[in-house]
Amino acid sequence: MSAATCFVIISNTVDDAFEDLVLGLRAFCPEADIAWYNSGTRRDTPFGLRRVSCDRPLKYMKITPCFFDIFEWSISQNYDQVINLETDMVFIRPGFLEFIAQQMKEVDYVAPGLRRNIPPVSLWPAYRTLSSERAELSAILGTDHLNRCFSPSQIFGRGYVSALLSSGNYARIRSFVERNQQPGRSWTLQELILPSLADSVGATSRPYPLRMATFNRYRPFQAPIDLEIAQTVSDAFFLHPVRRAGDDPVRRHARNLAHRALTESGQPAETN
Repeated sequence: MSAATCFVIISNTVDDAFEDLVLGLRAFCPEADIAWYNSGTRRDTPFGLRRVSCDRPLKYMKITPCFFDIFEWSISQNYDQVINLETDMVFIRPGFLEFIAQQMKEVDYVAPGLRRNIPPVSLWPAYRTLSSERAELSAILGTDHLNRCFSPSQIFGRGYVSALLSSGNYARIRSFVERNQQPGRSWTLQELILPSLADSVGATSRPYPLRMATFNRYRPFQAPIDLEIAQTVSDAFFLHPVRRAGDDPVRRHARNLAHRALTESGQPAETN
């Protein structure tokens, strides 16, 4: 029996890039559920997606609370694994669900760019801006080190989520994360606290294969030459970041691939 998987799109808006992501998931990962976490103002759920929790406006670079809302929701929905996605991603081929199943064998958490033991002198923004909060977080986690990862496409298995939610420190962790919305608190906290929590709660983890890092990075934006290379790499399932403009050549090509795959499979080549 295949694992119950849900992709959760975290977005404060529904635009053409959002629609492209839904289209790509339906074309290339049709067995998985798709849900939306609305990190913006109230609006109806688009495209027949599932919905995580209620609408919750979050500040730029401070979206960490949404992950904990997602974890609590996913357990109530009995998912085996949830994967967070962003709308500057595009999918270009099938096989990602099989990749997830293979990677999640014997581990509870898989993260892009996972690295353990951040050096104390690190200038990485998520660590540097933590500064005054660092001692408090280390005390809550009960570890002598912190880890890091890259946020998009983390895979959270049931083991990770269950261990976190049942932790005796969960209330303290939740409170720390909620306070991150305040002015002056650290940026992109999720890229630090989520991989560190794996060690804290005893969840097993591994990084994505290093060869995939070029296709899922912070910058530069993916260009047509990157797309050409990705199409020769069997496990380059998606690209990130891709410009959100509808006429971006990488986005336009990915949209055409999704339309073609849906048409060939006899599914509607539209999101609505």
